[in-house]
Amino acid sequence: MHDLESASLGAVLRTALDGVVVMRLDGTVAGWNDVAERTFGWSFADAFGRKMSELIIPPRFRDAHERGLAHYLATGEGPVMDRHIELEALHRDGHELPVELSITKTEQFGEPVFLGFLRDITERREAARRQELMIGELNHRVKNLLGVVSGIAHQTVRSSETLADFGPAFNGRLSSLARAHEVLTAGAWDRSSLGALVESLVGDYSRGDDPPIGVAGDEVLLPPRHLLSVSMVLHELLTNALKYGALAAPGGRIVIVWSAGEDGVTLDWTETGLVGLTPPERRGFGSKMIAMSVAHELKGTSESEWHSHGLTFRLAFPLPNQDTPR
Repeated sequence: MHDLESASLGAVLRTALDGVVVMRLDGTVAGWNDVAERTFGWSFADAFGRKMSELIIPPRFRDAHERGLAHYLATGEGPVMDRHIELEALHRDGHELPVELSITKTEQFGEPVFLGFLRDITERREAARRQELMIGELNHRVKNLLGVVSGIAHQTVRSSETLADFGPAFNGRLSSLARAHEVLTAGAWDRSSLGALVESLVGDYSRGDDPPIGVAGDEVLLPPRHLLSVSMVLHELLTNALKYGALAAPGGRIVIVWSAGEDGVTLDWTETGLVGLTPPERRGFGSKMIAMSVAHELKGTSESEWHSHGLTFRLAFPLPNQDTPR
């Protein structure tokens, strides 16, 4: 494991949790523990007696290493001595890896040597990168969400005749967003289940012996932006059904069916059980929100067909690729 005749150095090399490298004053390797072997791919037999700069120092840093060693031996001064630094090291197979390094000079093992402790910090760097990305993504989503809430509030005010009308409409739309966020949080804000979203929105209406809402569909995973948009569309349909449609009429029924194919996702909302239903004379905010969400957020199409006994609504939009931005 080492060439220096020192039981204490052998103990250091065997028990250290970090990679330990011992370098003589001429820059050659005198000690190299098992952790260093696993980290850099060189066994002690391979590394012993070779220049440190030839083993784990990337070519672009080797001249600086040699100059720094010579400067320290001449002056006793070195910028990397007795402190923790992070730098790139070289693996035997040629790839570079980030390491944390601390170097000290000692004479307690029989001759003056440099004792280096190295730790592979690849996972720590990757964790920091992921955290940075998540913070940036969170900031982006919060800004988007605040924009959505602001838009909902503005449009709901415009479409409400009184403050009493505004409260329930605005709270209902926020509740829809909250349910969609719960589904997304359960999926770690990755692609999430359309079926889970539908179930969270229709809730108790789809349960029991004779539920007024029936749901069925393929397993479809949607990115956050699409899931939020679909949640707003379904909320407006559900609100309308509770006020004027199938859920406001005895015996009214709703069937929600969706499927995924080569052309994308298709969702059908069918209300039946109504009597003498007539199409609305004007489009309310809910209808405008549906049209805007479908066209701008989902890049899809929607159409409604009114019948005397109910309503058929169809939503169709392309299924995003796996690498589609969220």
